[in-house]
This record gives sequence, C-alpha cells and structure tokens, in this order.
Amino acid sequence: MDLHKMITELQAEKTRLDEAIQALERLSAGQLLRRRGRPSRWMSEELNHKTAAAGSENGSEDSGS
Repeated sequence: MDLHKMITELQAEKTRLDEAIQALERLSAGQLLRRRGRPSRWMSEELNHKTAAAGSENGSEDSGS
C-alpha cells in the first residue's frame, strides 16, 4: 500500500474518532438529552429497559403472591 494513501486513511479515521469522542462528551454532559421533542427509538428502548430493571431490583414488581 502506498504510504501517502495510508496516511490519508489514518487522518480520515482520526477525524471520525475525534467526532465520535466529541459526541460522547456532549452526551455525558447532558447537552444531547435536553433537546426538544420525542426521544429517538433506541433511547426510548434503553430508558424503558433501565426502568424495568430498576423496578425488578428494588422489588417493586408484583411477585404474584
């Protein structure tokens, strides 16, 4: 592989990684969670899963007794 081509591909990958890191940093800071409107489908599913798991850990689900 040509050295110049490898450098170009690595720089492009570095740019993608930098963008991904920035997005995760914004998410952890809560900036992306404050947007208006309906949450995306994956976020809704994740929140529903977390609340269901928290309910079963706390024993708040009906055990059928």
